[in-house]
Parts: sequence; C-alpha cells; structure tokens
Amino acid sequence: MKRIVLTGAESTGKSTLAAALSGYYGEPWTPEYVRQYVDALDRDLNQSDLERIAEGQLNTEDWGAQKATRLVLHDTNILSSILYANHYYGASLDWINERFLERDYTLYLLCMPDIPWVADEGQREGPEVREHLHEVFKASLEKLSLPYVEISGNETERFGTAISAIDAVL
Repeated sequence: MKRIVLTGAESTGKSTLAAALSGYYGEPWTPEYVRQYVDALDRDLNQSDLERIAEGQLNTEDWGAQKATRLVLHDTNILSSILYANHYYGASLDWINERFLERDYTLYLLCMPDIPWVADEGQREGPEVREHLHEVFKASLEKLSLPYVEISGNETERFGTAISAIDAVL
C-alpha cells in the first residue's frame, strides 16, 4: 500500500487537492489532525499541545491506511507537525522524530505557494510567512532524501501533475 503525502506551507491547496485525488482514485484521504484539534480548543495552541497533536496525527494517518486498498492520501503527515513545532516553539520531540523515520511514505507532493492566499482564522499565520515555510518544507524533503514532486499552477494543472506522479509509483 502506498502512502502519498500532500505537503507544503499554509494555504497551498493541499486539502482541496487531497479531496480531489481521493475521489479520482476512490481511496481515502486523511485530514491534517491539528485542524480539528484547534477547532476543539477554547484557547490558543501552546507548546504543551505538541505531543497530543503528534499522537493524533499519527493515529489519523494509521486510520486512513487501514481503510485503503492501493493507496492513502495524507493531507500533510507527521513531518508537518515536526516542522511547525520547530517553527513556532523551537521544539523538537525525539519520539516524534523517531516515529517519523520508522514510517514509509512513498511520495510527497510539495504544493507550491503560487495560488492566492486564503485566510483561515486560528489556523494560519499569514501570507508573509508562507514563502519562508515553503522553503523549510522543501529543504527538509531534500535533506532527508525523500521523493517529492512539486505541484504548481492552476487547479487543473495541479491535479494533472499529481495524477502523473502518483500513477508513476503505483
């Protein structure tokens, strides 16, 4: 079974593309866990939330994988949690890093920040940070030698590039 990860900075079309690809392939997609976690809070996130977010992200990924036959699409994965923990809190949790390295993700689709920014109160920092975070994601994929394809352009172009990349690993 293949694990395909849509990754990248905030507001780069990951969720939209994950849902479209899920429909195309008839396979499940897993949402980014932190979204539902933040929606359930009556306060701002803080560093004490990092472990619960990581555990929830891993459980969400595993839930999706159990429902898949050929592939599962992850609207981000635990790597996102690792990068954001470092970005926002300068934090690194060894057990999360170890769990990430134990997992086998087949392909990353790195969504480029070339589409309009869409605000999402309580979830997104701002458009001025998006380019920096994109570079952080890309540098991490390269440093870890993880297979990735850049996804850019309009919705149709993104969808076509993603399908070609996924079909190449199926």
